[in-house]
Amino acid sequence: MAIWCIFMHASEQNPITLPGEGGLKTAIQYDYFPSRQHAFVWRNWTLVPAEKLAKVLGTSKKNVTQLAESMGLNRKQRIETEWGTSRGYITIIRRNWHLLPYEQLLLLLDMSREELAFRLVEDDFLWVKLGNLKPKCEPLVYTEPDKQTQEKAARFAHDVQNYVKVAQYPSEPRFGFMRSFDKVKKYKKSVTSFTDSDGFEFRMIFPYFTDYGDPLLDKRLSSYPEELFRQLSEVGVNGIWLHSVLRTMVQPDSLFPGDRLAYKRVEGLKRLVDRAAKYGVKVYLYLNEPRAMDTSYFNGNTARMALAGPEVGGLRPFCTSQPEVRKWVSNSMEQLFSQVKGLGGVFTITASENFTYCGSRGGAHQHCPLCRKRDFASLAIELNKAIEEGVHRGNPEAKVIVWDWGWPDDQCERIITQLPKSCWFMSVSEWSLPIERGGVASQIGEYSISAVGPGPRALRHWAIARQAGLRTVAKVQVNASWEMAVVPSVPVLNLVAEHAQNLSDQHIQGIMLSWSLGGFPSENLKLFQNFRSGDHAENALQRLAVSEYGEKAAPVVRKAWRLCSESYRQYPYHIQMVYNGPQHMGPSNPILTQPSGYAATMVGLPYDHLDAWRAVYPTDIWLQQMDRCAQGFQDGAKLLEGVRDSVPEQLRYVLENEIRRMKTVYIHLKSGAEQGRFIDARNRLAEAKTEAARQECRNSMKNALKAERDLIIQMLPLACEDSSIAYESSNQYFYVPADLVEALASIAYAERKMMQ
Repeated sequence: MAIWCIFMHASEQNPITLPGEGGLKTAIQYDYFPSRQHAFVWRNWTLVPAEKLAKVLGTSKKNVTQLAESMGLNRKQRIETEWGTSRGYITIIRRNWHLLPYEQLLLLLDMSREELAFRLVEDDFLWVKLGNLKPKCEPLVYTEPDKQTQEKAARFAHDVQNYVKVAQYPSEPRFGFMRSFDKVKKYKKSVTSFTDSDGFEFRMIFPYFTDYGDPLLDKRLSSYPEELFRQLSEVGVNGIWLHSVLRTMVQPDSLFPGDRLAYKRVEGLKRLVDRAAKYGVKVYLYLNEPRAMDTSYFNGNTARMALAGPEVGGLRPFCTSQPEVRKWVSNSMEQLFSQVKGLGGVFTITASENFTYCGSRGGAHQHCPLCRKRDFASLAIELNKAIEEGVHRGNPEAKVIVWDWGWPDDQCERIITQLPKSCWFMSVSEWSLPIERGGVASQIGEYSISAVGPGPRALRHWAIARQAGLRTVAKVQVNASWEMAVVPSVPVLNLVAEHAQNLSDQHIQGIMLSWSLGGFPSENLKLFQNFRSGDHAENALQRLAVSEYGEKAAPVVRKAWRLCSESYRQYPYHIQMVYNGPQHMGPSNPILTQPSGYAATMVGLPYDHLDAWRAVYPTDIWLQQMDRCAQGFQDGAKLLEGVRDSVPEQLRYVLENEIRRMKTVYIHLKSGAEQGRFIDARNRLAEAKTEAARQECRNSMKNALKAERDLIIQMLPLACEDSSIAYESSNQYFYVPADLVEALASIAYAERKMMQ
């Protein structure tokens, strides 16, 4: 595609360098596998056809199949077609990151270097999620297993023999949850009909399984099935947003980038707008522009270089102090909104996230001759005005929502008061909310459901915006957040109701209900969206419990929600924990008997980096809080299991989903604690000076391994029954059932090591 060409401007003579290529940090050796080629086959057997695996290893399908069978896998693969599309590549990259060098990874993915480079940099921080480095992996070439390796494979097969079949052939195939959106059911217009005076008139979300990368080139728009719009509409959603890169939606010219396939994306956007409109839903674009470009885009072109800002990490921004740059952004928006009739609007991030204009990264503008004498506020005001003018020239009715994400606190008031009066202003509701968990004082950054907003920052900024004549929007997470992203919705309905009531009392006009995660049409959304001014949380909870589970079961359901919600208030929140903790990989995170030496990555790979997991919490307090947070979900699930017979048969499907989600959250939190106990004891063992101290460490490790094995065994059938577990759109699958079985093998290996 042209998009990859404009990204790096590579040539056959000068192929692009992939991020981190040539790195020297040694990859992790997963010693519980018989060999690295065995690890490669195991991790890909349920995702990639054997023929492709053989091609990567430079051998025959027969040899690859023999490796699989030696570990207990069945030679008959069952591979969902989605793995070979844009819906599976992130999961495949992550599980092979420490196994393959780039060249073999490209072969496995069927990607060009240009395409992988674009995805690593532009796909919702994928490079950051992978740790900002590529481990050094020697080329993996098939080698006939020797006798010792064969014995290790037989031992591995013995360790997993009771679980491998169910993991290889789960009762619900991965991506199976998407099948429920294949057929459009009868549309019932949403009962939620708000006016300016009685509720949240603007209610936007990111659809649950939308491709984060480039979904508009898909002629069928399979990321946006009509049934998903129908279900979202019926729980009150009237807007969806999608990630956009402006240069991919406009034609190139002599100075500014574009793409020859832009017209296809625009046509796709038109179809999407029309499809959404059937269900009363508008489409909005997320703008983080103008995106910086590889330095090669500017090099050798004097006119372009005159528009460039300072180089940072091999990228140069377009300097928005240059009128030509602002004009390009504004005209591009005008063109897009003129072409796509009915497009709902945009929301902007003008600080951090991707590297965009000179002022988007702290300190970068100080190295720009034009920007160095200006402050962030003036640059942000100027850019947002350019976007607003272009959007409204194209469509005066479209919304321009300006988000204060990342703005320096001391410059927010000036920016807000100078925004065009047609703009809507958005702030993260819970940001800067003070909390105390386990005796440790901290404050919320974002992505929290466990702490109920609004916090002081949002309250202050909304007040300034209202005084300036702007309409206000709260950004929240209603279903799931990076506190816990492995279930479509975390069943903490009391917290959801409390937040909705608080925002209703603030007379907020609009709600952004999620970032890339949390877009499932759940009862959490239904509860949040049914609030009116003057409504009370308890009344809303009662109405929902009766409508979802019936009069007889409603009291027990409400008690279960309360237990989960009160437990969740114990979550050891810190933004470092939220980003780096083990809660998403949970029991699939393998046990490592030796320190990996790798730092946990942002919502990607937690490794064994306990210090990053616990953040500001002492180890014992973090473990205590993880246990406390987990307990209510276990207790809530037991309560719901006791009322199965009280729930009308037609409602039991919803009940079973709720039970599974409660159990899943419990297991993931508790697993994080048990892994933490093992890692803490493992690390202390290396420093222990006495035999008594060493024995205490070994006992702690044994107990943690036993508890972790029990949790994995509990989790495996839940994951096999429900393919939505462990899925999140911008990370795809955090894990698949085979990874849980791999974790069991790592525990068996660790126990043997401790006996030596």
